[in-house]
Amino acid sequence: MFESGLGGDFETYVGGQTGAIYRLDLGKVHYQGKQKEDLFKEAVSKENHLTCIPQEIRCKICGTVFKASHIMCDGEELIEAFDI
Repeated sequence: MFESGLGGDFETYVGGQTGAIYRLDLGKVHYQGKQKEDLFKEAVSKENHLTCIPQEIRCKICGTVFKASHIMCDGEELIEAFDI
């Protein structure tokens, strides 16, 4: 999962029931002064649980929880990635 921009622009969540993807614009949260919990109330009521991607990636085989590594890019970078 890659983030565009300088970082901290948004957070991505996946719903536990439907697998729907939810994207939270952190700029709007900051400037409107709203709490994340309030914005997610409706989604949590439908999903029961939201998984923050890429901070809570759970392996379906072994159950290990992985999280993303941040890579600082200075100019153009080539990154090898695998779809797991």
